[in-house]
Amino acid sequence: MNGALPETKLIFKKLLNEEQRGYIKTFLNEIETKKEKYETQVLWLMDQKIGGIGGYCMPADPKKNPFPGGLERELFRPLQNARSEIDVLDIRLHARHVIHYSGMHLEAVMRLFVVSTKLMGKLRFSKSTLGKLAHEAKEKNIFDEVLINSLFNFIVLFNKAKHEVNMRDERARLFSVEDAIISYFAARIIGKTVLTKIEYPLSLHTYEINNDPFVF
Repeated sequence: MNGALPETKLIFKKLLNEEQRGYIKTFLNEIETKKEKYETQVLWLMDQKIGGIGGYCMPADPKKNPFPGGLERELFRPLQNARSEIDVLDIRLHARHVIHYSGMHLEAVMRLFVVSTKLMGKLRFSKSTLGKLAHEAKEKNIFDEVLINSLFNFIVLFNKAKHEVNMRDERARLFSVEDAIISYFAARIIGKTVLTKIEYPLSLHTYEINNDPFVF
């Protein structure tokens, strides 16, 4: 975890359980030992255990879109894109994109949450950022402190992915593989918890892992 940003380290320590931390460590070891293509099956096994819709049950090929429109596209297409960045491309080069897509998923989840729980008016909801939505949720005391604190740490990473460039000489890139993977799973864990709270139907089940090979 030496390459991770402070917010990533806090999420890893507080939000993830011991088993999940073990899965991530296994993948990071895979990354370290493979110079070129790496295996990702351990990630999707972990993703499947979280349940609901995740990258694990969608094709890695972004041209195969199981949610072409509507609310499901807004909620879950970003997770498929994150999987594509990991499986089809190279997470070592595309960490920023994984974080960005993970944040887009979580932003859509929180927007649905505030509308479903009538915490904000529909017009206000439609223009709200993830940060604003998170503050609204925190004020209602609906979720535990660990989840809320992890959400705010994630927002720091998400905002960096959207707006910042690497200005630190000691880092080759602003984001590491650790930042990307932990951000993805933070978004999945928080998103699944929130969607379950509002009993969103697709998040009440666990699905098969999609192993369709990507064809160039």
